[in-house]
Amino acid sequence: MNLLALETSTMVASVAVARGEASGGAPEILASADAAVVTTSDILLPLIDRVLSEAGLAIDDIDAVAVGAGPGSFTGLRIGMSTAKGLAFSIGAPLWPVSSLAALAQAAVDAGAVPADALIVPLLDARREEVFAGFYVVRDGVVASLGAERVLPPSALPAAIGAISGGPERIVFCGDGATAYRGAIASEGEILAAAPATPPAPAIAHLALATPRTDGLDAGAPAYVRKSEAEIKFPQGNPGGTFSQHE
Repeated sequence: MNLLALETSTMVASVAVARGEASGGAPEILASADAAVVTTSDILLPLIDRVLSEAGLAIDDIDAVAVGAGPGSFTGLRIGMSTAKGLAFSIGAPLWPVSSLAALAQAAVDAGAVPADALIVPLLDARREEVFAGFYVVRDGVVASLGAERVLPPSALPAAIGAISGGPERIVFCGDGATAYRGAIASEGEILAAAPATPPAPAIAHLALATPRTDGLDAGAPAYVRKSEAEIKFPQGNPGGTFSQHE
């Protein structure tokens, strides 16, 4: 089957076309491309067109669409999810949401950067002096979660890691959050310099084909993990139509 994979959770948009079996296994990546984001909506469709062209396929040749569901940039996730849903609906294909943190961890595995028997802690910079974090081990070449994804300050990572039951003692970090807060986490484990800093679409494709999935075309939604700035500032909504707390 031909799979189109999109990842827009960070300031790097990533698109890939992969060929593989729905029953699992690492897919063949036919084409992939990344681009720094200025405006996700302006970059994503041209990137999709480019990757499809390089793969020698048309959108109607795609059998399924996979999308990074977050956590990450709220705007990027909304655009990625809505674009993926629109494409999947237009071609009558299933939509498979995949954790962006899991994809970041899987990309480290696929790059050969992860030591055996390590707990992988992918970190994405969540701003506000916080990181989005996940906790994974490798089973048969594919990452498996050991704990819920969360947002927290880097200083809280040791306690979060310590609470993982049955996790390996060797800890490795990856992602732009690990780079941004290197000083706060360096004593807790190894930072994988050879791993990607942001989740790449080929890893989205790998997980979409190798792990259990459900069709998210109707009910799929981004996994924001934390509340938006508007929800924090206006927990009761904004009935007056202004976003000033002083009016």
